[in-house]
Amino acid sequence: MGESVTIQLTDTAAVFHSRSSNEYYNNADKNKNNAEEFRQAFSKVVEKGKDVQKKLQFAGKEQWGALIPSKTYLVTPVLIYLNILVFILMVIMGISFITPDTASLIHWGGDFRSLVKAGEWWRLSTYMFLHAGIIHLLANMLALLYIGMYLEPLLGRFRFATAYLLTGICAGLTSIVIHQFSVGVGASGAIFGMYGFFLALLTTNYIQRIVRNTMLKSILFFVTYNLLYGMKGNVDNAAHIGGLVSGFFIGYVFYPSIKQDKPVKPQAWLASAILAVVLLLSATTVYFLTDVIGIYQSKMKQFANMEAMALEVYKMDSTAPKKDILYNIKDRGIYYWNEEIKLLHEIADLGLPVEFRDRNEVMLQYCNLRIKSYELLYKKVDEGSNSYDTKLAEYDKEITHLLDYFSRN
Repeated sequence: MGESVTIQLTDTAAVFHSRSSNEYYNNADKNKNNAEEFRQAFSKVVEKGKDVQKKLQFAGKEQWGALIPSKTYLVTPVLIYLNILVFILMVIMGISFITPDTASLIHWGGDFRSLVKAGEWWRLSTYMFLHAGIIHLLANMLALLYIGMYLEPLLGRFRFATAYLLTGICAGLTSIVIHQFSVGVGASGAIFGMYGFFLALLTTNYIQRIVRNTMLKSILFFVTYNLLYGMKGNVDNAAHIGGLVSGFFIGYVFYPSIKQDKPVKPQAWLASAILAVVLLLSATTVYFLTDVIGIYQSKMKQFANMEAMALEVYKMDSTAPKKDILYNIKDRGIYYWNEEIKLLHEIADLGLPVEFRDRNEVMLQYCNLRIKSYELLYKKVDEGSNSYDTKLAEYDKEITHLLDYFSRN
């Protein structure tokens, strides 16, 4: 029989009209019911759009809304205050507020492959609350404020906090995979994660098209600019990319519960499942990572042990038989110094940073000087001559100079 439907839109209303296409089968009640069903469905769409729009504009509508925690906007300001508090505590403890030294950042929980590999897993979360100076802190907090005041009211506190921490862990994991020797700090990895989450939502129909297009351009500009800026160096782009990609995928995982506006309990189960996946991925990845620093430290312990055995030559009883003294100089002393040189060549093949390689070269000089000194000492004892004493004194002076270098470095 068919149905003829017309919709007229004005600035303030939408007029819907339904009638049968065949006038002989016109059913007024059915047409009225069709109109009522359309009105109800359309009203739901409008109300949902208004709700999303209200959430997107929430922080901007309240006076100081972006800085003061409230019932529906809590996590973002709390995260900002935590980052600022940690920074203040570091400064109070005497750490530079402009350029903190690497050792201090490690001490406070910086993300470092060797230590994470050694079992300090908590660094994959603590690093995101540390910053390398006041400029670094302010830049990250402004970026967090911008994304948080839009995204947190849209997601809710639980989903926002969960996504922030999970993407931060993924960002920290990506950082130690790419960077063997760098110490990672800063909230930017987690912040990129939230931008990735928002990008995922912007590819759906959950947010109105006009708002979606505006926000998409803004976020893409932020992401592109910061990734390009990070190529200049001294910026952890690995963490940025890790956060962005993980946030994008987590956004899709959370999307069904956001769309259906599910309560906290189902969200908790989902968050636990994602956390389990992230932890399993982290454990597997860290297990297969090569800990060059750990290998270096292990070889340095070997070096110290062999050095101690080589230096036992100087503890020999001067009244011992000549053959025993000569044996100890050649077959223990010189032998161990040659073993030290082999060990240092193994260390050179690890691909260590420049400062380690420089130290390695000085240690090679030290070992070669020890061998020359022991060879002269062997001749002195074997020949019973004092003619080598001047040269031995010169070697001792050079060795002392190198030992002073090690004590300073």
